[in-house]
Amino acid sequence: MGVILKVQDLHLSFKGVKALSGVAFSVAEGEFFAVIGPNGAGKTTLLNVLSGVYDPDRGEVVFLGQSLKGKSPQERARMGLGRTFQGLEIFRGMSVLENVKLGAELALSTYPMALPRAEREWRLRAWAEEVLDYLHLSPFRHAPAGMLPYGLQKRVEVARALAGRPKLLLLDEPMAGLALEEKQDLARFLLDAREEWGVTLLWVEHDLRAVLELSDRVLVLSYGEVLYHGPPEGVKKDPKVVEAYLGQG
Repeated sequence: MGVILKVQDLHLSFKGVKALSGVAFSVAEGEFFAVIGPNGAGKTTLLNVLSGVYDPDRGEVVFLGQSLKGKSPQERARMGLGRTFQGLEIFRGMSVLENVKLGAELALSTYPMALPRAEREWRLRAWAEEVLDYLHLSPFRHAPAGMLPYGLQKRVEVARALAGRPKLLLLDEPMAGLALEEKQDLARFLLDAREEWGVTLLWVEHDLRAVLELSDRVLVLSYGEVLYHGPPEGVKKDPKVVEAYLGQG
């Protein structure tokens, strides 16, 4: 497997407070890579740097062999870097299908030639419907997204991101607020998406059990610095991680 993402010596401060300090790691194609750590560790800040919301003070992000320096979030998305957010970022008044078609628009924007309007609409609808079916959202296609239960709204956001056909999908606490069965469903959908569509996954998640069961490798942050980077089975054995994140109990 090749390297899809390489992060080199990232530094970022806000008004003199270090948010990221020397963060470095790489993600292999097809990997399920986790970023964990206590509140305020810099996890979401890291995702914001990767997706282009923030520019680092120093360091570089390389995606598919190309530096992302100076590239906007929209340009990164067109390159295949998808993102979901900690807070729900769906269009609540639009239908589930319309939300997912917005993601499919991104996929079509990279098509090598202009399509006739009718064919473009057909492709958008067909791909959106495939994603809806994949995530078991088809029965809700015409429902306003904001009227669905919270767990289904989270799934709509993931569906919209997947409809953009990302090569790498960044997920910010996708399991937050979900019941156990909903977490199990989401885990299955993500693993299937990796297998069927070749999506590499990088997630920030507080559910440590899920992280250790699903992830191939784990990066632990604390106060913007890397405490641990390695296989999930080593997380609970690392004394620095135990002290800073897991506690002595």
